[in-house]
Amino acid sequence: MEELPYVPHIDLFLQALRINRERLDSRSKIAIDARLLKALLQVLAECAPFSEEFYLQNYADIAKAHAAGDLADPKRHFVERGYFEGRLGAPIEVNEAYYLKRYRDVEHAVLRGELKSISEHFSHSGYAEGRSPSSALEPFVEKWLSIVRDSTGRT
Repeated sequence: MEELPYVPHIDLFLQALRINRERLDSRSKIAIDARLLKALLQVLAECAPFSEEFYLQNYADIAKAHAAGDLADPKRHFVERGYFEGRLGAPIEVNEAYYLKRYRDVEHAVLRGELKSISEHFSHSGYAEGRSPSSALEPFVEKWLSIVRDSTGRT
């Protein structure tokens, strides 16, 4: 993972959120300034896997803008806009046997010929739905999903 050139001190973040350190461990909800949230999400996007080759091959509009000289840096685009548009910065390896066993609806769609590939399903919808691409990543996906469920009250 790429090192960030600067990460603000935790107290600066907490000051912007108008909370103290103890509140971070609570289940209470807080309001967050949209600009701060976007900046934090951009830090995450900056650290996410990125492949310029993948990005240009999978997003024709980006490749066209890059080739025309209208987009100098595809990674900057991903960090500043692409992530927020739901684009992937790099391929995510999908363990097809795991995915089919774990997600029977996908297995049935494959059997009916409705999907070109398991990886395509994951890239186009499974990732956004919170599906795990492999058993190795399942604990991480589940951790995020549990936070989402806790914060939204969904089961």
